[in-house]
Amino acid sequence: MSDDDDTKDTPKLPAIQGRILDASVEIEQEDPLEIVYQHSLFCQVALPRRRPEGRTFERSYRNGSVKLQAGELWNGHQWLEQPLPAGPKPRLALMHINSQAVKTHSPYIDIGHSCAEFLRRLGLNAHSGNTYTLFKREMQALAACRMTMGYMEGERVITLNTQPVEEFSAWLAVNENERALWPAHLELSRRYLDSLLEHAVPLDARACGALAHSALALDTYSFLARRLHSLQKPVKVTWHQLHAQFGQEYQDWRSFKKEFLPAVRASLTVYLDAKVEQVTGGLLLKPSMPPVHARSVAVSHGLAAQVRTSLPTPPAIKSLKPTTVERFRTLYPRCDPYACKDAFDAWLEAKEAPRSYDAAFLGFAKKWIKGQF
Repeated sequence: MSDDDDTKDTPKLPAIQGRILDASVEIEQEDPLEIVYQHSLFCQVALPRRRPEGRTFERSYRNGSVKLQAGELWNGHQWLEQPLPAGPKPRLALMHINSQAVKTHSPYIDIGHSCAEFLRRLGLNAHSGNTYTLFKREMQALAACRMTMGYMEGERVITLNTQPVEEFSAWLAVNENERALWPAHLELSRRYLDSLLEHAVPLDARACGALAHSALALDTYSFLARRLHSLQKPVKVTWHQLHAQFGQEYQDWRSFKKEFLPAVRASLTVYLDAKVEQVTGGLLLKPSMPPVHARSVAVSHGLAAQVRTSLPTPPAIKSLKPTTVERFRTLYPRCDPYACKDAFDAWLEAKEAPRSYDAAFLGFAKKWIKGQF
């Protein structure tokens, strides 16, 4: 099953692969002419990928969390309930809106004089009726929803209650040629704007356009863009940890891994400096240059000094001592100590750090082994 909510409008696989490869060649040859931005929190905990059941959605991981509440829009006669924003289109729209806000430092965002114009800015098919209908729905959902954002800023714990889009003139017509019914501007809330200016992550617009078919691919690219350049040394991230961070929509880490690996490969195709390896039990992330270099940001609009990420880097995965591995293999010769370690690390995420990692691991192993046979 696709991770996106608008699969009817998704290009066929050969077209997607061709678009990604074309973007990769262009990125390798030329610096970006257009830079888009994502809030660093949404690089860590993402919007829904499929339409959630109910009116609320929450995604949390380590020191970051976002909680969404579906809202309503007034149509001139009555309040209309809106769904929660889901899939790739609200991500692309939010990136575009963020970019104008970062470049102008203004909450007033020019979104064009027609839906078709805005779609073209996002690299979407402006001539598809299905694209128009789906995009209109997601923009209304994004404009109406309320967000509670939780993150760390140094030693401070921040809770930001906001409705990112403070003012929005919802359009009512189906005919996109009726220009008057498409709002030329929307207004961001001041609190969201201030937070964005402190935590904006620059992304290559060509890469985002190439990955526009998949919310998971966009999330993976955004995650790597924020994470890799902040590393001081290689860090292993287990499948259990990646599932906890990205795989809320999947029942278990194995089904998540099957969908996540293609998203990683697509992201690495357009993030050429990314150093990521698949290893036993997960991915090895290595320090890398960001996808958009500071020079490109400065050339674009002179804000390189203001674009920074303040969310703390999750701690590196601890290693078992050789004596602990040897002890495990002596006690349980038929079992893989590193498979047990992956399960132990996932279990530890909801616990306080033990005094002795290795002793706690061996204690956990006794219970883990019973579930293997």
